[in-house]
Amino acid sequence: MIRKKILFIARWYPDKNDNMLGLFIQKHARAVHEIHDVTVIYVTADNSIELEKTLIDEQNHFGINEIRIYFRKSRFELINAFKYAYYYLKAVRIAEKKSGVFNLVHVHVLSRTAFPAILLKFTKGIPYIITEHWSRYLPVNLQNGSYSGILRKGFTRVAVTLASAVTTVTSNLASAMQKLHLKNRYYITPNIADIHDFHPLENKKENSIKKLLHVSCFDEPAKNIMGIINVIERLSKLRNDFVLEIVGDGKDFQMVKNHATQTGLLGKNIFFTGLLTGNELSSKMREADAFVMFSNYENLPCTIVESLSSGVPVISTNVGGIAEHISSKFGLLINPRNESELLNAIQKSLDFPETFDRQAMRAYALKHFSMEESGKLFHEIYLKSGMK
Repeated sequence: MIRKKILFIARWYPDKNDNMLGLFIQKHARAVHEIHDVTVIYVTADNSIELEKTLIDEQNHFGINEIRIYFRKSRFELINAFKYAYYYLKAVRIAEKKSGVFNLVHVHVLSRTAFPAILLKFTKGIPYIITEHWSRYLPVNLQNGSYSGILRKGFTRVAVTLASAVTTVTSNLASAMQKLHLKNRYYITPNIADIHDFHPLENKKENSIKKLLHVSCFDEPAKNIMGIINVIERLSKLRNDFVLEIVGDGKDFQMVKNHATQTGLLGKNIFFTGLLTGNELSSKMREADAFVMFSNYENLPCTIVESLSSGVPVISTNVGGIAEHISSKFGLLINPRNESELLNAIQKSLDFPETFDRQAMRAYALKHFSMEESGKLFHEIYLKSGMK
């Protein structure tokens, strides 16, 4: 197979600020890089840099060329729009100088990321596809204005129409986008787990103290971590044979930790680890007896994919596309914001662990979430999309 040159244009990507939001895009890039040569460009506003300065950061991780451009944000949104367009095009020029002409452009998360892709399509005849991860199109989020305005909606429809294909991480998200008249050929490409890192613990023993795990970017309106803490407080009055470890960081970290402190359980039943990555995170996952999510809305979090890869049952709200992958053998689904249902689900997972089939979880993950299978799937989509 001849390796082609693929340009990823990412709205989010892991950066100097440890941006967890981009980890799933990085995993897609790593999957594609198994077959083709990938270059990633990422542009973002960052007011920590000096006024009227820009920072261009070129790195290479996992063999992938990464070009990040940081600029200082203006008070005026129109100026910011021009800045994004200018710096994305600058990043494209740097990428072309380094790698040559690309065979296909892969846009991750609309809408501004589509601008350079559309320009390359019309000026150089390079096709592009779109992968959408964002929950902004789901009915639960439409009222908050994240997908509103004539210009945004109009440009998004143009970008989707001109793309050679659109992929989404769940069927649920694809359906939501199509209902908003974002028409194209849709493919489902789930999030990815590094199955070599995330694998079941061999000879796992029954522990007297059960470990519940939550991994989060601490976006409270979405993740509802304080709701989990409320349930843990109720559970602690019924039993004391468990701990909850909360992994991650983000804008609402201190608020959530303060809430845990008020319960009096911090350091007893509730522990915060901070941000963990790599082997530290996969080790925590393997050691867990159950993974807990209580989100108000989601698509398909990488953490659920990683939990199944580790043979750890999932307790989650039935939101987004999660139900597409969580059967009764793999975990328990509950209604969002229903703390009593979450309490009962945790009790069941602690008392009846034999309900879940850990080997079946691992087998399912190998088939659906591995980098190898994902890379093959994207390659087939690229071919159907006219990769040059």
